[in-house]
Amino acid sequence: ALTFAMPQQTFSAAENRMLASAPAFTPASFADGSFREAAERWFADHFPGRDIWLSAHNLLHTALGQRESGGVYLGKDGQLFLIPAAPDEENTKALAQAISDFAEKHPQLTHTAAIAPNAVSVQKENLPAHVKAPDQKAQLSAFNDLLKGVTAVDLYTPLRERSEEYLYYFTDHHWTGLGARIAFEEIAFEMDINTAESYEIHTVSENFEGTLASKSGSHGVYDWIDMYLPDTDIAYYVYYPESGETAGSMFVREALAEKDQYTFFFGGNYPVVEIHTTADTGRRLLVFKDSYANALMQFLYPYFDEIVMVDARYFYDAIDPILNQNGITDVLYLYNADTFFQDTSLAGVLAESRDMRPAETEETTTEAETTTEEPTTEEAEPEDMEPETAEDGYVYVDSYEGLFDGFSDEEAEEAPEE
Repeated sequence: ALTFAMPQQTFSAAENRMLASAPAFTPASFADGSFREAAERWFADHFPGRDIWLSAHNLLHTALGQRESGGVYLGKDGQLFLIPAAPDEENTKALAQAISDFAEKHPQLTHTAAIAPNAVSVQKENLPAHVKAPDQKAQLSAFNDLLKGVTAVDLYTPLRERSEEYLYYFTDHHWTGLGARIAFEEIAFEMDINTAESYEIHTVSENFEGTLASKSGSHGVYDWIDMYLPDTDIAYYVYYPESGETAGSMFVREALAEKDQYTFFFGGNYPVVEIHTTADTGRRLLVFKDSYANALMQFLYPYFDEIVMVDARYFYDAIDPILNQNGITDVLYLYNADTFFQDTSLAGVLAESRDMRPAETEETTTEAETTTEEPTTEEAEPEDMEPETAEDGYVYVDSYEGLFDGFSDEEAEEAPEE
């Protein structure tokens, strides 16, 4: 009776999911048993003290040696690990072939692939007893060997060498700012980027509880989120083509008040996000990515005039207009291994791209056939893109001052140069 009397929640912040709603009774649903099944789901989601019981249940089973819950390994010291899916061999080959074919179609661009290993492999010492970590080093090496015309970046080795550090969140499947920075250094080396900057590090949250805590029901451990600001005069702004909105920062402070605080970086995932800078390097980068890339852009932006991030999971347009109108010079594939090896969207996006290799034609080709339209960047920047914070369309370093108001760590820590 107490269950019916209490106010009914529709969303569980602890589990990051919608709760079952009360079923409507009909003679037909009662007769076929669907009403009883729906009623059981509803009661399981709404019985009094449910969140307390779930936490107690998880603590008990952990004490009894339970090794996993909700597709999550319950590791040492409260660290949680997403149980990765085994890579599908045929899908892996198809991805490698699609990326290689895309590189062959666009020989004028430089192509780099950086697939990040997951915590379950890098920090395997923290896994529960008798749990065998997947060999992502071998999986990634085998994939990289399939690539042609693409520079493959080994991220496993540098992350593994520093596995005792805070590289991955304990309650979330993403890497931390430090993990992303280590990966960036490796990527920068392969992409011929001189990384001379030091960084100011600001801790913007100390109460982050991520998706793995929600999935497993394991609570009590909190992560912190660090923001890195490079010591540079390069200014930038962010443009979201889907909404037409611009922002003076890639950091979304309002997200720190939400359940998924990792959306502090760009506000989450979008089909396309553009970062426009004053770098004046002549290089423009296209990044095919998942959410791991969001935390790495804070390190990468000073080295490109423009960065266009495309999340193939939500992208349904042709990629060629981005290549041409944005004047792309470099392509980077930046994913985490678990997401990448299950991806079913990227190959299709790449396959639709036109072959840009010079055609082997006779010397009598007409002028009309050989004339190509010069790519411009003006088409990619709508007239109303200028942020209010700067007259020239950029937000400069001085405007960072107000960004830190109210953060838990007001003192900036200067990171040593590496």
